Amino acid sequence: GAMMSDALLRLGHADAVKSYADWFAPHQFANGKVPCCVDVRGADPVPENDSPGEFLYLVAETYRTTHDRAWLEKLWPNVAAAARYMNELRLSERTPRNQTDERRAYYGLMPPSISHEGYSDRPAYSYWDDLWALAGYDGAVSIAKALNRIEDADRLSGERDEFLGDLEASVKHAIARHRIGYIPGSADRGDFDPT
Repeated sequence: GAMMSDALLRLGHADAVKSYADWFAPHQFANGKVPCCVDVRGADPVPENDSPGEFLYLVAETYRTTHDRAWLEKLWPNVAAAARYMNELRLSERTPRNQTDERRAYYGLMPPSISHEGYSDRPAYSYWDDLWALAGYDGAVSIAKALNRIEDADRLSGERDEFLGDLEASVKHAIARHRIGYIPGSADRGDFDPT
C-alpha cells in the first residue's frame, strides 16, 4: 500500500492516497502495531515488521506532497503509536544476547519476520524490514518537525541515528560472517536478494 500510494502521489492522486491512509489508520492495533494487511476478517495480526515503517513513510510522503497540516495533525496519534511500536521492536533485539560473535549482526535490528515473502519458510532478520524502518524513522522525524513537536523530533532523530548505526554495523558483520561481497537480503541467511 505504501509503495502504490507513493506512485499515486507522483501521478497526482493525493486524494486517493489520503482516503486510503484515513481508511487504514483505524485498523492499527492498540499497542501501535501496524497490520500487514486488512481484509474481510479485519486487521491481520501476523508479525510483518516492515509495516510500521511503511505506514510512517506513507503519511510523511502524503504530507510532503499535499502540505495538509490539519490532516497530518489528525494522524499524529497513529504516527506516534507506530513510531513507538517500531522502536520497541528494534530495542527487543538490542540485547546482550545479540552481542556475541555469532549473533552480532542481529543487534538492534527489527526482529525476524516473514514480511519479505521469500522468507515464508521461517522468519528472518530481513533487511527489507530494516530499510522500511529507517524510512519510517525519517518520516516520523519529518512529521514531528512539520507539526512543531520539537521534543518528539529530537527523540525520534536520536532513535533513528542509533538504529542507523546498528544497521550499518549489522551489514558489515553479516558480510564478514557469511564471507560474501554484497549486502545480503537478511542478516541471518546471507542470501543474495536482487530486490
